[in-house]
Amino acid sequence: MKRALSHPHMLLALRLVIGGLFVYAGGLKFLHPVAFADSIATYQLLPEALLHPVALLLPPLEIIAGAMLISGYRKRLATFTLVLLCLVFLVALGQGWARGLEIDCGCFGSESSSEQAALWAIGRDILFLLGLGWLYWKFLPPTPAASHA
Repeated sequence: MKRALSHPHMLLALRLVIGGLFVYAGGLKFLHPVAFADSIATYQLLPEALLHPVALLLPPLEIIAGAMLISGYRKRLATFTLVLLCLVFLVALGQGWARGLEIDCGCFGSESSSEQAALWAIGRDILFLLGLGWLYWKFLPPTPAASHA
């Protein structure tokens, strides 16, 4: 199984799928920044003054990092950036779910606000995080072989 997951075509497919999803999700948010700001507000984490700046800055970051992952340009940096974004999303989703908030994830545009939708988004982000973690590990430079004395 590990060998199949390490195959160059599998790694490319994983890069394309995850990078593509981030480009798509970022694009939807970029096209509808007010709706995304409203989604961010449902988490009750940021002061109102930061809602719109975050709603304007986060989508381009997702698009750029996703495109970098797809293209292979600075793929470790892109993967690390997307890992950090997934962690932030997981913390936000988790705290909202734990507090019983009616969260509109906002991950792929405006979505339904329900406990089931929040749990689905958490599960989806965990899968993204696992895939990104695998990619990051595979992108690490090889370590020099230990010298034999």
